[in-house]
Amino acid sequence: MKKIFLIALAVMSFSTAVYSRVNSGSDDLTPDGVEAVDLGLSVKWASVNLGADKPSAFGKYYAWGETKPKDYYSWETYTWSRRNTQFLTKYSSEDGKTQLALSDDAARANWGGDWRMPTAEEFEELADQNKCTWEWTTVDGVNGYKVTGKKTGKSIFLPITGLRFYSGIQFRAVYGYYWTSSLYTASPNKALCLEFNFSDVDVSYGKLSSNRFSGRCIRAVK
Repeated sequence: MKKIFLIALAVMSFSTAVYSRVNSGSDDLTPDGVEAVDLGLSVKWASVNLGADKPSAFGKYYAWGETKPKDYYSWETYTWSRRNTQFLTKYSSEDGKTQLALSDDAARANWGGDWRMPTAEEFEELADQNKCTWEWTTVDGVNGYKVTGKKTGKSIFLPITGLRFYSGIQFRAVYGYYWTSSLYTASPNKALCLEFNFSDVDVSYGKLSSNRFSGRCIRAVK
């Protein structure tokens, strides 16, 4: 009986360990060459966009709360909509959820480890000119911002990405768009994002459409 109990206890302990490992996000899937850059802020920022192989690459585009890219971005194809902006199935005024769960976080789903999408507050910290300098520049023929932490002198490059809307890409040569993990609570069919052009940097629900179904790039943090 004691032997059987010990075997059962060992199996339970192993199962618990596996469960904890899976749910802690400890499986590191970070692609080769991706670095966590210390800008002297509350989090470290990835050196490239999610799905990109170099700093100047746009990477992949994701609807807010989805973990895979797709060919067509609309309310009809959006995971958390009942085919209408007024009928959201998650992250709505009804369920009160205002931050993406890690299970719906594209950075965690694709890179694992401690990577996740930044909150609106973390993007605001990045955009704070007292903490970082933003220099409009060109890398590999792609326009964007070189963001340098004033404490460490280290930098990241944010390319001007445009966004995916229906089957096309819009504003690629005009605006950069990056999702935060934060819902726009005043209008839950939208989410907060970093939006910039050559003359302005803003963290908001977007001067242009920031409907959750639209595809935007992601810059992960940890």
